Formats: sequence, C-alpha cells, structure tokens
Amino acid sequence: MTRLLPRLCAALATVLVVLGTAVAGAQAPTDPAATTDPAPVPSPAPATQRNFFAADTTVAGVISLDFFGAEGQPVVFYERVGDKRERLGVKQAANGTPTEFKGAVTWRCDRLVRAFEATSTLPDGTLATGAYSVRTPSCATRFDLDVPHRLAVGHSGTVRVVDRWNNGGVTPVVCIIPPHAKRDCAKLRLARAIAVATRSLTPAVAGRWHAEVRIRGHVVRRAIAVGAHGSSAKPPPTLLATGDSTMQGTDSFLSDELGDEDTVKSDVRPGTGISKPGTNWVQIARAETKRLHPATTVVSIGASEGFPMAAADGSSQTCCGPGWIAVYERKVRSMMKSYRRDGHGRVIWLTLPLPDGATYVTQAVNQAILSAAQGLDHVSVLRMDLLFTPNGFQSVIRYRGRNVRVREPDGIHLNIAGSAIAAKVVAAALRDPSSGRDPNVAPPAN
Repeated sequence: MTRLLPRLCAALATVLVVLGTAVAGAQAPTDPAATTDPAPVPSPAPATQRNFFAADTTVAGVISLDFFGAEGQPVVFYERVGDKRERLGVKQAANGTPTEFKGAVTWRCDRLVRAFEATSTLPDGTLATGAYSVRTPSCATRFDLDVPHRLAVGHSGTVRVVDRWNNGGVTPVVCIIPPHAKRDCAKLRLARAIAVATRSLTPAVAGRWHAEVRIRGHVVRRAIAVGAHGSSAKPPPTLLATGDSTMQGTDSFLSDELGDEDTVKSDVRPGTGISKPGTNWVQIARAETKRLHPATTVVSIGASEGFPMAAADGSSQTCCGPGWIAVYERKVRSMMKSYRRDGHGRVIWLTLPLPDGATYVTQAVNQAILSAAQGLDHVSVLRMDLLFTPNGFQSVIRYRGRNVRVREPDGIHLNIAGSAIAAKVVAAALRDPSSGRDPNVAPPAN
C-alpha cells in the first residue's frame, strides 16, 4: 500500500521484546548412589516481538489494518472492546509485503476510540504482535444535508440526507422547521449500505425555513428561503486539516472541538513526506487550495523525512545538514504561501514532538518549519515539540493536574489522548489570533 510507511521504515520501527527465557538444564546428581532421574527441563517459552502495526482511517467510513514483518505467515486481527478481544479475521501476504486487512471494520457513532491487535507466529516460532488505537470522527461530521436554496410558496422541494461514511444502518431524526411555528420531526431510516435518504417539503408560508438532521446530540442545519425573503444562510468557513499520519486523529478531534464554527475537511496522506520521493507536497498544497479554498489550513507532516533532496543548483543534499534544511525550508515556505491564499487564508503549522530514539531528522524538520514561517503574515507555528517533548522524548505529560500517556508504542505518533490535546491547542489558537506568534513558547495545553 503506497500510502503507508515503506517496508524499510516498518523494519526500523520493529521493537523486539523477548518474553521467554530458557531455563538452565538441571545438573546431574552428585550422589553416585542416587537412583532418581533428574527433573525434566521445561521447554523455553517462545520469544515475542512487537512488530509495526497501523490502522488507516483515510477512507471515510472504514478502518483498514496493516501489519508489517509477518514473513509470509498468517496474521490474526482483533478488535479490543472493553475486556474482550473480538476476532476480525485472518489475512496472509507474501514475504516482504505488509499484511493488509482492507475495510476491517466500519466507523461507528457509538464507539469513536477503536483499539486493534494483531498476532502472527513467524517461521522460527517467534510470536509477532502489534497494537494500535485510533479515533474516528464522530457523527458531528457524518451527515450532509442538501436542501433547495430557494422555494416558492406551495412548490415542493426535496431534503436529502447524505451519509458521508457510505455505511447506512442508522436512523437519524430529520426536522422541517417553518418560521415562527412548531417543528415537524420524523425518523428517517437509512438501511445498511444505503447512503442517501430523502424527505419532501412543500412550504405553505413565506419566510426562512430550516431543515435539520439530528443524531446522538449532533445537529446539521440548513436554511431555505421561501418566497421573497432573501438568500439562505452563509455556510461556515472551510478548515483544511492536512499532512501525513501525524495529523490522523487530530483532524477528527478538531472537527468536534470546532462544531459549527468551521467545516473541517480532512486530507491526510499517511506515509508521505516533503523530502520523500514519489510525493510532491508543493503541488499537493496548490491542488488542495484550488479545490477547497480553505479559510484556514492546519498542517502536520514530517514523520517520514530524511531523504536526499535536490538544491536549486541541482546538487544533492543529504539529511540533515544546512543544505538539506535549506531545501526543506524552501518547500515548506512554498506550501505555506499556497495555503495562505494571498492573505485570504490562515495557516497553522504544527512542529513534531520528538520521537523515541534518534531525533536529528525531526529536529531538522522543525528548524526548517520555524525558518520558513518567518516574515509570512497569516502563518503561525504551534510548537508541539515544546508541548509534548520539552526535555526530549516522553510518553507521559502532565495535563490538567494528571499524568496522561500521549504517545503510541511506536514512539512516533500521538495516541488518542495526545491527539485530543493537540486538537484542543489548535482550536484555542484558531479562536486567538495571537497564538503561535512566539515560536519559542509552547502553546498552553490547559
């Protein structure tokens, strides 16, 4: 799967945890008259290692799973639900390729945090395991409501409820609200795998009508101008959440944090990088901006960097000296200018928390980001490195008077709690234009 980390990165991310210890053989009795046989030597417990494992939520409505390093052996996938482990299925792939389980489960309104596990017995008997948690979007962004912008009195129109997840199997409540009158609400059943349902509307009086779709406390509302009472309400501005896998999770929490303030559009591309061959993020930034015209763009990228890049004079710059940082800075600055939209858009760029292990690539990326933003209006940098790793890598931080674990076992990504904290920080920065202006200060987490 080209969107995920390459096998080389996966191999580097594999952490061996040996659980079994061979038991020393029993010594022969020293008494030559002894007639009893020595106690049998128990077999050594099998070794266990933790392999790179990831959940992919980039396709709306489904979660795909990817396990690396199974060496051609079958992989059993599970979902952890409370104290129980539910088996999802078994997949097998050729040696040297990731074991993929596409569309393993669907997103759910009633269970946003999903925990997955995978196991495989390697040819040498080693038990390879993996665990990964992910948070999918809530139903706040699940439904779209398509209504007529204008209707004449007595003319019929159609209210379309669209399930963006394409899963169906839910029964939202749809309400038609006349001006200065009681709302008319009814359940609208979307059968499993059915993504669109409709309800007719024939307004009897002029004025501003509204249509609503409600599910689990979330509301999507649209206005309909009936008669000569002006145009429908202006939709909220678009916020683009983009980047690599370090944005995954934060984007869904951000949507919940902002509610109706912004319409969050997520374009997350796991496994890509600004320096990584095969992906041109400068062009991606231009295309995203042209397609969405975002009022605000939030960017987090840099987990798969460190590849050589060509400088303006054609020379190859290897990571992570001044020449490489300068090339990276130039590319980031070009992206910032695209997202800024000639001053019509705002950009919030997140630095990366330091990883567990070698940090020189991440430090070079963060240095380039800070330099790229200098002198650019409407561009802010939020120092996630200072927030989560002020003194180097740490898996636990102090948050609101409690110790909170914020990192995934891979030592690179934020876990569910960390993503939620990052989203709160971004939402606060959106509401406070002065946030992020001082690149030497960590954004407040409280």
